[in-house]
Formats: sequence, C-alpha cells, structure tokens
Amino acid sequence: MNFRTYQVAASGADVHHDALLSNLAVAAFANGTEGLIANELFPEVGVAKQSDRYAILDKGNFLRIPDTKRAPKTEAKRVEFQVSSDAYFANNYALAGEIALEDLANADVAFQLRENTVKLVTGDMLRDQEVRIANLVTSATNVGSGVLLAGGDKWSDYVNSDPLGDVSTAHAFIRQRTGLIANVAAMDADTLKILRRHPDLLDMYKFTRGGQLDVEQIAAAFDVARILVSNAVKENALEGGTSSMTSLWGNNCLLAHVEPAVSLQTRTLGLRFKWRPEGFPADMGVVTQREEGAGKRWVEVVESHRFQDEKIIATDLGYLIATTIA
Repeated sequence: MNFRTYQVAASGADVHHDALLSNLAVAAFANGTEGLIANELFPEVGVAKQSDRYAILDKGNFLRIPDTKRAPKTEAKRVEFQVSSDAYFANNYALAGEIALEDLANADVAFQLRENTVKLVTGDMLRDQEVRIANLVTSATNVGSGVLLAGGDKWSDYVNSDPLGDVSTAHAFIRQRTGLIANVAAMDADTLKILRRHPDLLDMYKFTRGGQLDVEQIAAAFDVARILVSNAVKENALEGGTSSMTSLWGNNCLLAHVEPAVSLQTRTLGLRFKWRPEGFPADMGVVTQREEGAGKRWVEVVESHRFQDEKIIATDLGYLIATTIA
C-alpha cells in the first residue's frame, strides 16, 4: 500500500464523504495513539477563521495587586487589562492512502481494508503533528527558560546529577514569572527509564518501593499532576536507505503549566488552533474517491485532513531541561 499527500477535489459524482470512516478518524485523532503526547500538551481550541489574531494578556494583569481602599465620596480605582496580540494561520494538513481495487474486490470485508487505511493515515498525521509540537517546545528559544545539562549534571550520572534540584528550579521559574505552578512534566521514554532507577528518587520511597519507581511516584517526586511519556521514534533515513531511528522528543524533560479545558483567554503553554471551512468535510473527515477507467490507476483513495496551527502562547509557562542522558 502506498501513501502520498493528495489534494482532493471535493466535488463530482466519484467523491464520497464517508461518515463512518470519518467518525473513526476523529476518534483516532482525539485519542491519539500510544506513545504520542502532543494532544495532551497543547489543548485544542476551535476558531472561526483560518487566520486571525488572538489576545495575549500581560501577566501583570493577574499578578499586580492594586490598592483597593477608597475614601468617602470618591470613585473606585479603575484597572484595565494590558493586552498584546499574535497571529495564527491554520494550515491544511492532509494525507491519503491508496487501496488497489482488486484488493477491495478480493477482501472478505472491504470495510476492514478501508478502516486499516484510515488508521494508518490518521496515525501518520498524528506523528507529523507530534514532530511539529516537539520541535516547538524542545527549542530553548521558544520556552521561557531552561538548562542544557552537561557532564555529571546529566540524569544518567547517578552519582553527581540532581534531577530533583533541576525540577525545583523549573518550578521556581514558572511560579515566580507567572504565579502559576508547573502541573505537567513531558519526557521521552528513555528519560523516564533513567529516572525510575535514579538513587535520589529511590531514596524518597526507600521504605515502600520495589526495584524501581512507577510513573505516579515520579510525578509525586516532581510535584506535578501528570507525567506525559512519549514512546515515539522517527525514521531519519530516506526510503531505501539504511535505517536510522531516533527518539522523536529527544532526551529532554519539559516542565509546563497546561490547562485541559481551554479558550482563547486560557493561561496555558500552548494551543492547537483548529478551523473548519464552510463546505468542507468535518475536521478529520474522510473522503473516498475511485480512480478507475481508461488511463486511471484503478485504486480507491482514502483521504483525511484538518486545518490547524500550533502556537506557544505563554512562553513563561514552560521550562526545558535538555540532554538528560549522556
């Protein structure tokens, strides 16, 4: 089965908007796939336009404390929100899979072939989104601050490193800059593996632990509500080349404040801006189209799409601890 990006012409008798397959794609995208964390790190907010500006509230609005004492017969002091703005643009992301018509004709259950194709297409779109968001938050220039661990400071050095101290510094930065707390730590599976056996963390549970710590214990030690763990890897080699797999998130740990229920005014690290143009299939909707007849390739094309942009909207709500492993 071959995959390619495909710009569908959403008109004509041979184009079909498949509601059942669309529901499957929407569920897959909303739930993500195992080992992907971008959906949880950047909540989704719906927008009315493909491109627009959104408000950025000055953090002083929330942290500056006014004098509220009022003298008799005087007006109450007035405050106003200081606002700046930034822009988003919801790009069109789409991917399609091809199924040979003879495979459909020979299948015991043709829907199963289409369902598997939708899962593959949706999975690839999720991984593409994961790369975009991982690249955003693992760049020190995009988040409020961070540290590049070196030498004995790397958490894989069980003698000299101080992960609890590094995380405490991250907490202090976010709280002092915003008045909010880091409630999420995001990391790759290799970093988690190192932490599960780190002596400093094991010592906190020396009377209750087994041979290694679980995710909930590390979350408690890091004083966060959740740890998001990415198992995702990516193939760096071109098709036909020698395989070269690397962690999609790299050896990093991001501390962040993330709000699960969001609006355009929410104070959270980042957002996914989702737009649905009028007349288009539903977001992540599936379009099927047959290419058959003289000069055609005799395939059924199954395509899914979405319009989206990802933005860090509050840089001081993130702190990156980079290169955790030697």
